[in-house]
Amino acid sequence: MYSDDLTKKAQQFSFKKQKYHYDFVVLLTKIYQSSQKLQNSPVVLPKNENIIRNILVDEYLSREITEYEFKKEENNNLGRVDIYIVNKLDNSKPNFIIECKLLDNKNINGIEGLNTKYIENGIKRFLIEHYYLDNNFYTNAMVGFIVSNLDIAKNISSINKLSNKLFKNIVEIKQEITLEKNDIYKSIYKTYAGGEKEFTLYHLMLNFAKNSDKPKG
Repeated sequence: MYSDDLTKKAQQFSFKKQKYHYDFVVLLTKIYQSSQKLQNSPVVLPKNENIIRNILVDEYLSREITEYEFKKEENNNLGRVDIYIVNKLDNSKPNFIIECKLLDNKNINGIEGLNTKYIENGIKRFLIEHYYLDNNFYTNAMVGFIVSNLDIAKNISSINKLSNKLFKNIVEIKQEITLEKNDIYKSIYKTYAGGEKEFTLYHLMLNFAKNSDKPKG
């Protein structure tokens, strides 16, 4: 009887986790589609992560994806997440966390470039649970704001190479950042400090290069 209860609980957890992943991918698809309207607009964006995020959330996501509440700079564990999302129509109120980072074409393979910041100040913060949700799904998302002409596939390859270098002997990369569905990428990591845990991160690459404020002269 006890083992049957454990099996049932494991099955219920697995179902809830699968649904969470499905709902997250659907939400990220809507975010990408909404962001396309900003990309195709005449709006000029400064190369500033917070300003781009604020315009995206306030002028597009909150107005167009009304079944969710989008909160900016929400306190979470040891820090403040860029976008904290709550489903307003689901009684269980599943929450989602998104961390945003600027990306450009400078020093894409170096430790001083924005790709390294994407890893160290983004991906890594989820893996060490600087940010976390108490649903034990260990599933979150990163959004890259691309602010200069950039080959996305080449840049993801650079992020993967840097991740292998920076996470060597610390984190097991079970799946590098790989195109999962349409414009959504996915990576999987396993950590062992404080117990074995598997983390899934989805990635959106939003290309605002043509919207970016160009230097004068």
